[in-house]
Amino acid sequence: MVRRVRVPQSLVLGLALLLGVAGCSRMPTAPLNQPDASASGTGGTPAQVLGLLEGGSSSANSKTVVIGILGGVVSVGDFTVLFPSAALTQPATVTVTQPDLNHPVVRLSISPASANHFLLPVLMTANAQRMDKALLSVACISYYNPTTGKWEDLGSTVSILGLTVSTPLWHFSTYRVSSEGKAGW
Repeated sequence: MVRRVRVPQSLVLGLALLLGVAGCSRMPTAPLNQPDASASGTGGTPAQVLGLLEGGSSSANSKTVVIGILGGVVSVGDFTVLFPSAALTQPATVTVTQPDLNHPVVRLSISPASANHFLLPVLMTANAQRMDKALLSVACISYYNPTTGKWEDLGSTVSILGLTVSTPLWHFSTYRVSSEGKAGW
C-alpha cells in the first residue's frame, strides 16, 4: 500500500523560491553588474565571448558593438553588416560608420586588429533605395585600396526588388556603393 506524505505548502513554495533565486544568478538573464567568477581566460564572461551582450555605443552615423563567436548584426545608415556564427575566433569590437548619411560610403573597423580576417565571409548589404533605378542593375560595392589609392570593385549581388546591393567581405576597410565607377546616389 502506498502511503502519502503530506508536505506543508509553505515549505514547497519556499524551496521553489530559493532555487529560483539561486539559479538565476548563473543564467544569461542575470543582472549584468554581477561579476562572473567562472569567466574564462579570454577576458570576459561567457555571454561576452559568445557575443550575447549588445553593449557598445551608437550615434546617427556610427555604431560600435562587441561581436562574439555566435555572430551578430550591426546597422548604421544605409549599411548592414551580418556576422554569421563562427566568422570570428574571438570576441571583437566592431565599428560601422557612414560619415555622411547622404553618400554611400562606409568605414568598417574591428579591434583587435588580429580579428580583421574572417573564417567565414561577413555579408555587407547597402540599402540602395536612393540610387537611380536605371543604374541599380549595374551597381556594385567597391573598396578603397590604400596601397594603390584606387577604388576596386567587388563581386556584388543586386536585388532589384529589395533595392539592395550586397557583397561578402573577408576583411574590413572603407567601402562604397558605386555604379559605372562613380559613387551611387
